[in-house]
Amino acid sequence: MRISEVASRSGVSARMLRYYDRLGVVRPSGRTTSGYREYAEQDVWRLLRVEGLRSLGLSLQEVQRVIDASPDAHELMPSALLGELVARTREQMRQHRELLDRLEQLAASGPGDWSEALDTVQLLKQLGSARPEARYRAALDAASGSAPPAAPIAEALLGEDETNAAGALRWALARADAGSDADGPAGAVAALDPVLAHPDPAVRERAVRALASLDPDRSEALLLRALEDPVRSVRGLAALALGRHCGAAGIRAIPVLITLVVDGSRDVEAAEALGAIAASTAAIEALEAPEALEAPGIAERIVHAFAARVDAFGSVPGERARIAQALAELPLAVTAPLLDRLAADADRSTARIAAYVRGLAE
Repeated sequence: MRISEVASRSGVSARMLRYYDRLGVVRPSGRTTSGYREYAEQDVWRLLRVEGLRSLGLSLQEVQRVIDASPDAHELMPSALLGELVARTREQMRQHRELLDRLEQLAASGPGDWSEALDTVQLLKQLGSARPEARYRAALDAASGSAPPAAPIAEALLGEDETNAAGALRWALARADAGSDADGPAGAVAALDPVLAHPDPAVRERAVRALASLDPDRSEALLLRALEDPVRSVRGLAALALGRHCGAAGIRAIPVLITLVVDGSRDVEAAEALGAIAASTAAIEALEAPEALEAPGIAERIVHAFAARVDAFGSVPGERARIAQALAELPLAVTAPLLDRLAADADRSTARIAAYVRGLAE
């Protein structure tokens, strides 16, 4: 079979066939008396294998190595090389996904002109740096600029493990969100909304921490959703954020905050949040019933919940001691009866803390 016929039937150009011949990848088995290349059936099979392997991303040198190692046209590629191909393909897919993410973030950030678009691309590149100090500097630069895009900052924050860089990104995110449309696609809340359903609890925790840094009016609805998260640490972070915001949302967080105190998980912060909720006039006004001021107030409800935990079967001294300490954040007028009980507790540490708290308020 002459070279022109092979080129016509295989779709490989005559120029490429000559190149293959020169490299020794596919050489014709013979030549005519006039010197023209003459391809035999096994040459065509080899050509088909070469083109098939090249379509998988192999270089010509790798193709030649595979074919020389397994001359049988029906033999599979060596497993080691196949593994290399799988790894290479996955890396290409990762790069393509990263490119797609950047394009989507660029579209969501809504740059007003090409200058803003280039600034956004540069920010995306810096936030994706492998060096924590570079990411930290990028976050600070974004925060100090005018109206930085929230979506790429939120994306970077969700994957940030370094403490300083994460703190800078949260600050930058709060500034970016403040300068964006609250309900627009470029806002931080819009970027964090789907993350609350992420399968990794660590990512959901980062999302809640990010929400806690935003304006409460924007983040409250998502924090309330996070309050129902199946993972206790995520619920706890949401409750602490809602407690600091106070108002009706803070009231919703009270059961989780009480659990944080009793379990000893960020109990000091939880106690402070409970005290802030109890002291908030917004919390009382949020009861919405006409008889609200005559009904038990928020502080009384918190104390009743703590008393129920003290009376619960199986309560341990450590739990009662933390409850006694948490009562320091509430008015003595409502905590005195429970503090008196705890001051007589059989556990000396609990009794000492309760007596001390009782004395502080007098």
